[in-house]
Amino acid sequence: MEFLNTHQWVVTAVIVPILGALIGVLSAWITSRRLKKNEDKRRPFEGMLKIAEFRQQWINKLRSSMGEFQSYGILPNLDPTKEREFYKLGTEIELLMNPNDEDYRALQDSLYSFLSSAKGSVIEKYKNNPGYIEICQKILKREWERLKTDLEHVQ
Repeated sequence: MEFLNTHQWVVTAVIVPILGALIGVLSAWITSRRLKKNEDKRRPFEGMLKIAEFRQQWINKLRSSMGEFQSYGILPNLDPTKEREFYKLGTEIELLMNPNDEDYRALQDSLYSFLSSAKGSVIEKYKNNPGYIEICQKILKREWERLKTDLEHVQ
Protein backbone atom coordinates (compact mmCIF):
# COMPACT_ATOMS: atom_id res chain seq x y z
CA MET A 1 0.00 0.00 0.00
CA GLU A 2 2.90 2.29 0.73
CA PHE A 3 4.15 1.73 -2.83
CA LEU A 4 0.85 3.04 -4.19
CA ASN A 5 1.03 6.13 -2.02
CA THR A 6 4.57 6.95 -3.07
CA HIS A 7 4.26 6.01 -6.72
CA GLN A 8 0.69 6.98 -7.38
CA TRP A 9 1.56 8.85 -10.55
CA VAL A 10 3.17 5.66 -12.00
CA VAL A 11 0.04 3.66 -11.30
CA THR A 12 -2.20 6.34 -12.71
CA ALA A 13 -0.08 7.19 -15.74
CA VAL A 14 1.13 3.73 -16.78
CA ILE A 15 -0.62 0.76 -15.16
CA VAL A 16 -4.25 1.93 -15.41
CA PRO A 17 -4.04 2.64 -19.18
CA ILE A 18 -2.28 -0.69 -19.75
CA LEU A 19 -4.99 -2.49 -17.79
CA GLY A 20 -7.68 -0.62 -19.74
CA ALA A 21 -6.04 -1.56 -23.03
CA LEU A 22 -5.79 -5.23 -21.99
CA ILE A 23 -9.46 -5.27 -20.99
CA GLY A 24 -10.35 -3.67 -24.35
CA VAL A 25 -8.31 -6.21 -26.30
CA LEU A 26 -9.79 -9.09 -24.32
CA SER A 27 -13.30 -7.74 -24.85
CA ALA A 28 -12.72 -7.32 -28.60
CA TRP A 29 -11.29 -10.85 -28.85
CA ILE A 30 -14.28 -12.37 -27.03
CA THR A 31 -16.71 -10.41 -29.21
CA SER A 32 -14.99 -11.41 -32.43
CA ARG A 33 -15.04 -15.09 -31.40
CA ARG A 34 -18.77 -14.88 -30.70
CA LEU A 35 -19.38 -13.16 -34.02
CA LYS A 36 -17.39 -15.80 -35.87
CA LYS A 37 -19.33 -18.61 -34.16
CA ASN A 38 -22.61 -16.95 -35.05
CA GLU A 39 -21.46 -16.43 -38.64
CA ASP A 40 -20.38 -20.07 -38.89
CA LYS A 41 -23.84 -21.14 -37.69
CA ARG A 42 -25.68 -18.70 -39.96
CA ARG A 43 -23.83 -19.43 -43.21
CA PRO A 44 -25.25 -22.94 -43.81
CA PHE A 45 -28.77 -21.68 -43.07
CA GLU A 46 -28.43 -18.91 -45.63
CA GLY A 47 -27.37 -21.46 -48.25
CA MET A 48 -30.28 -23.72 -47.40
CA LEU A 49 -32.69 -20.80 -47.52
CA LYS A 50 -31.38 -19.75 -50.93
CA ILE A 51 -31.84 -23.29 -52.23
CA ALA A 52 -35.37 -23.31 -50.78
CA GLU A 53 -36.05 -20.01 -52.54
CA PHE A 54 -34.87 -21.46 -55.87
CA ARG A 55 -36.96 -24.58 -55.28
CA GLN A 56 -40.05 -22.45 -54.60
CA GLN A 57 -39.44 -20.49 -57.80
CA TRP A 58 -39.09 -23.77 -59.70
CA ILE A 59 -42.35 -25.12 -58.20
CA ASN A 60 -44.13 -21.89 -59.12
CA LYS A 61 -42.80 -22.02 -62.68
CA LEU A 62 -43.73 -25.69 -63.05
CA ARG A 63 -47.26 -25.05 -61.69
CA SER A 64 -47.73 -22.09 -64.00
CA SER A 65 -46.52 -24.03 -67.05
CA MET A 66 -48.70 -27.02 -66.16
CA GLY A 67 -51.77 -24.83 -65.81
CA GLU A 68 -51.15 -22.94 -69.00
CA PHE A 69 -50.47 -26.17 -70.90
CA GLN A 70 -53.75 -27.62 -69.66
CA SER A 71 -55.66 -24.51 -70.71
CA TYR A 72 -54.37 -24.93 -74.27
CA GLY A 73 -54.99 -28.66 -74.15
CA ILE A 74 -58.72 -28.37 -73.60
CA LEU A 75 -59.37 -25.46 -75.95
CA PRO A 76 -61.80 -26.39 -78.70
CA ASN A 77 -60.50 -25.54 -82.15
CA LEU A 78 -57.05 -24.46 -81.01
CA ASP A 79 -55.90 -21.56 -83.13
CA PRO A 80 -52.94 -22.70 -85.25
CA THR A 81 -51.03 -19.60 -84.16
CA LYS A 82 -51.28 -20.89 -80.57
CA GLU A 83 -50.04 -24.40 -81.39
CA ARG A 84 -46.41 -23.37 -81.12
CA GLU A 85 -46.99 -22.05 -77.59
CA PHE A 86 -48.86 -25.23 -76.68
CA TYR A 87 -45.95 -27.44 -77.78
CA LYS A 88 -43.44 -25.08 -76.19
CA LEU A 89 -45.20 -25.38 -72.83
CA GLY A 90 -45.15 -29.18 -73.08
CA THR A 91 -41.42 -29.11 -73.74
CA GLU A 92 -40.89 -26.59 -70.95
CA ILE A 93 -42.65 -28.89 -68.47
CA GLU A 94 -40.50 -31.83 -69.57
CA LEU A 95 -37.36 -29.73 -69.18
CA LEU A 96 -38.39 -28.48 -65.75
CA MET A 97 -38.92 -32.04 -64.55
CA ASN A 98 -36.25 -34.50 -63.53
CA PRO A 99 -36.40 -37.47 -65.93
CA ASN A 100 -35.57 -39.71 -62.96
CA ASP A 101 -38.65 -38.53 -61.05
CA GLU A 102 -40.96 -41.43 -60.23
CA ASP A 103 -43.88 -39.67 -61.98
CA TYR A 104 -41.98 -38.35 -65.00
CA ARG A 105 -43.16 -41.08 -67.36
CA ALA A 106 -46.82 -40.68 -66.30
CA LEU A 107 -46.59 -36.91 -66.73
CA GLN A 108 -44.94 -37.30 -70.11
CA ASP A 109 -47.65 -39.74 -71.23
CA SER A 110 -50.31 -37.28 -70.11
CA LEU A 111 -48.61 -34.41 -71.94
CA TYR A 112 -48.42 -36.43 -75.14
CA SER A 113 -52.08 -37.46 -74.79
CA PHE A 114 -53.02 -33.80 -74.78
CA LEU A 115 -50.71 -33.07 -77.69
CA SER A 116 -52.00 -35.98 -79.76
CA SER A 117 -55.61 -34.90 -79.25
CA ALA A 118 -54.89 -31.24 -80.08
CA LYS A 119 -56.92 -31.52 -83.28
CA GLY A 120 -59.52 -33.83 -81.73
CA SER A 121 -62.97 -33.21 -80.34
CA VAL A 122 -63.63 -31.36 -77.12
CA ILE A 123 -64.77 -34.60 -75.47
CA GLU A 124 -61.51 -36.31 -76.45
CA LYS A 125 -59.54 -33.37 -75.04
CA TYR A 126 -61.47 -33.38 -71.76
CA LYS A 127 -60.80 -37.10 -71.31
CA ASN A 128 -57.12 -36.22 -70.88
CA ASN A 129 -57.82 -33.69 -68.17
CA PRO A 130 -58.45 -35.80 -65.01
CA GLY A 131 -55.29 -37.88 -65.39
CA TYR A 132 -53.20 -34.83 -66.18
CA ILE A 133 -54.51 -32.87 -63.19
CA GLU A 134 -54.01 -35.87 -60.91
CA ILE A 135 -50.38 -36.41 -61.90
CA CYS A 136 -49.63 -32.66 -61.74
CA GLN A 137 -51.13 -32.38 -58.27
CA LYS A 138 -49.18 -35.42 -57.11
CA ILE A 139 -45.88 -33.98 -58.36
CA LEU A 140 -46.53 -30.49 -57.01
CA LYS A 141 -47.68 -31.82 -53.62
CA ARG A 142 -44.60 -34.00 -53.28
CA GLU A 143 -42.30 -31.12 -54.19
CA TRP A 144 -44.10 -28.80 -51.78
CA GLU A 145 -43.72 -31.37 -48.98
CA ARG A 146 -40.02 -31.68 -49.80
CA LEU A 147 -39.63 -27.91 -49.64
CA LYS A 148 -41.42 -27.78 -46.28
CA THR A 149 -39.17 -30.55 -44.95
CA ASP A 150 -36.07 -28.71 -46.14
CA LEU A 151 -37.27 -25.53 -44.42
CA GLU A 152 -38.00 -27.38 -41.18
CA HIS A 153 -34.36 -28.51 -41.11
CA VAL A 154 -33.26 -24.89 -41.47
CA GLN A 155 -35.01 -23.83 -38.26
